[in-house]
Amino acid sequence: MARRVAACLLPALAIGASWLRLEQPRLAGEAVAVSALALAPVVISSGRYRAVAAAVSSLAATWLIFGAQPWELGPFRDERVVSPVAEAVAQGIVDFYGVALPLAPDRNPEMHALVLCAIFGFTLAMSLLVAAGRPLAAAGVTVAAVGWAATLLTGDAVPIGAFALAAALSIPLVLRSRSTRTLAVGAGAAGIVVAASALVAANTSLARGSALDWESWDIRGPARQATAVRFVWEANYRGIRFPREKTVVLRIEGPELPNYWRTTTLDTFSDDHWLEDLFWLGQVDRESRALPLPQLVPRRAGARVNWLEQRVRIEALVDDHIAAAGTPVGLDARRLGTVFLLSGGVLRARDPIREGETYEVWSYAPSPAPRALARAPARYPFAARRFLELDGREFPAFGVPHRGRLVDALFADPSYSAFERYRPLAMVARRVTGRATTPYGAVLALESWLRRTGGFRYDESPPPVKGSPLVTFVTKSKAGYCQHFAGAMAAMLRTLGIPARVAVGFTSGTYAGGSWVVTDHDAHAWVEVWFPGFGWIPFDPTPGRGTLGGTYSFASSSRAAVAALRRGELSRSTRPIRARLPDPADLGPGPSGVEQRAPSLLALALLLAALWIFGVGVAKAFVRRLRYATRDPRRLATASRLELESFLRDQGVSVPPGGALRELQRLLVDELGIDGMAYVATTARARYGPPEDARGSAERARMELAVVLRRARAELSVRARLRGFVSVRSLRGGVRA
Repeated sequence: MARRVAACLLPALAIGASWLRLEQPRLAGEAVAVSALALAPVVISSGRYRAVAAAVSSLAATWLIFGAQPWELGPFRDERVVSPVAEAVAQGIVDFYGVALPLAPDRNPEMHALVLCAIFGFTLAMSLLVAAGRPLAAAGVTVAAVGWAATLLTGDAVPIGAFALAAALSIPLVLRSRSTRTLAVGAGAAGIVVAASALVAANTSLARGSALDWESWDIRGPARQATAVRFVWEANYRGIRFPREKTVVLRIEGPELPNYWRTTTLDTFSDDHWLEDLFWLGQVDRESRALPLPQLVPRRAGARVNWLEQRVRIEALVDDHIAAAGTPVGLDARRLGTVFLLSGGVLRARDPIREGETYEVWSYAPSPAPRALARAPARYPFAARRFLELDGREFPAFGVPHRGRLVDALFADPSYSAFERYRPLAMVARRVTGRATTPYGAVLALESWLRRTGGFRYDESPPPVKGSPLVTFVTKSKAGYCQHFAGAMAAMLRTLGIPARVAVGFTSGTYAGGSWVVTDHDAHAWVEVWFPGFGWIPFDPTPGRGTLGGTYSFASSSRAAVAALRRGELSRSTRPIRARLPDPADLGPGPSGVEQRAPSLLALALLLAALWIFGVGVAKAFVRRLRYATRDPRRLATASRLELESFLRDQGVSVPPGGALRELQRLLVDELGIDGMAYVATTARARYGPPEDARGSAERARMELAVVLRRARAELSVRARLRGFVSVRSLRGGVRA
């Protein structure tokens, strides 16, 4: 019994730690409790009683996870106060599509419950396999559990992979060692394997991407200009780094004037960081271009005359967020697969959009006159109040009576002791905007102070700080990159009672050949401020980055417009001024929100690779044999067609279910350059010809299929054949013979 318990400890720790990475803060106490319940059956020797103990542990874990507290749903979800277990699970699954990770357990209780369920389920499965004397299967469950969590939240791949490998190797080592000396020798050998794997993984750049993305590999080979750019959807103040050579990530046709290409918004400020905390609103209808208008967007955005059309081509960006100017109000999603609409007008595809793919999107990108914004009142609806919060504390709106006293009382409340660290932001914001009588005036004052008059400088590697990074940036260091500038301005605006958020994406790029060429060096973060009647308006506090044509912002590249703003002449023309093309020397070298992709560690985890390849191969062989387990020649012909469909799917080709034979022949020509007419003809005779010829035609169809597959594999590289072998796309469709 002691040996079994010892064999389970390190794997249980690895599983719990891996899944807790999805949360911030991490509630380790609950994870330890469910892990203990999952390990309880391992102490029982009898298999029958062990099964009873597992059932009891499952009931106890269910009560602990779902029954220990009521399930309160947010205002954008069901109106009921208490949700049943099934509804909590369903809501938690849906939230994983629309909530940024790591998640906040108190704000996302359903997702927190699923994390605990994963910890309990994987730990229970691992412990039962250990108790049954199946160490290799238990090791496979451990690696799968840790690897699954790693696919949900990237980063720290090397230590996580090393920990998973060590935990998996510890199971057979503890169970099979017969002496202390054997255990010590085995532990030393395992340590060498883990250290070597981690060392190689930390110094390799396999495919410049992660093996976790194997399902997105393309039959056409590697990307023409592969890039490691991906966005960090949460604020990062530790410094930025990117390749010296620029990589084109997007080409956008349509607009002649420059725009910010927004991918998502960071709506929540928690524990000194801005987070992508969006609500899932629904799935985009592929047959309808028009999108439901999100909250806080004026009705005029629904009129097509106000739409800005863009044709976007993905060049080398690895992301599932859809870039667009302003707020997307229309989308042609027929080529993008499943697309979800999130709050704030953010669009997110289920899978990363492939290189070379194009899509059309229509946006509402308002460009109001400065005088119109200056007249906008400080009247904010209920939906805008969440954009007045810092760390869950809502500030009174701009212009309310005795506002200064209310803010002082908010900071003085002893129950908000940790909130006191943000007082300097409010004090500086109040000092800088002291003469402003309108929200627009306060926004311009802060933007001008951060860009020009406050003594700030752009620095990609700011010095490390203790305490709040934004407070230190505003009051002491005054050195940072756009996440510092945008994060500080948005937070200070909220302390002033003005709805604001951080937007991330790209600056306009360079206009050449009728399209905007956007590179990874154009990645950027800026501020969006909400004005009644207009919606979200962009402002850019980062020096040297904003050069767009909006006359309402000091980010304008028009010197005349900026001079007019300085003089208080807010009645400039409503027509946006054409901006000069950005000079790279003016922009400076530093984008924000980009980081290098984690190197491929799973490809080096030999145990996981062997288990995966073996399991996938066995499953495919079983399905293929099951399809051919018939004497009906017509069913045999159908089985050969399904085998060809499976091969194409495993190579990343989109095959419509139940497609015609002519469709398969066209796919062979288009994707592989192979003429499969002989196979199509014999299969058609076997399926639809005279019964007396069906059997002979079915046998010839299988022979022709072998020829087609042999020629197809000869056209593919070894790497492409390997990734097709480990793909599970063909297994998702089942047998269907």
